[in-house]
Amino acid sequence: MSVRNTTRGTVLVERLLNLNAGFRNTLRFINRTGMPRDCGVWISPCQAICTVGVRGPIDIAFLDHGGRIVKVLKRFPPNCLAESASGAVSALELPPDRIEETGTRRGDVLDLDPC
Repeated sequence: MSVRNTTRGTVLVERLLNLNAGFRNTLRFINRTGMPRDCGVWISPCQAICTVGVRGPIDIAFLDHGGRIVKVLKRFPPNCLAESASGAVSALELPPDRIEETGTRRGDVLDLDPC
C-alpha cells in the first residue's frame, strides 16, 4: 500500500492507488481535490501521461519492468502531455516536490505495493 525507494531507503508515499482499478473514481477524486500528500497513483501499462483536468503540478516517475526509474519529471504542469522514456512500462504520479523531498533520482529502484 506504499511506495518505497529501495535504493535510498525512503518512502515516497504511504498510499498507492492503481489507476487501472476503478480508474474513473480515482481520476474524479484527484482532479477534484488535487493529489493528496500521502498518496501516489500507479498507471500500468503507460506510455504517456496527460495532465488535462489536473488541478496543479505533479511529479512523475516512469518505470521499467523491474521498477527502475527511467525518467523523472518534477512539478509537471497541468494540461500537458508527458511522454515516457525508452524501456518504460508504467508511471507513478506523485504529489509535487515529493521526488526532490525524498532524494529520488533516475536509476533508483522502487517497490510498489498498490491497493
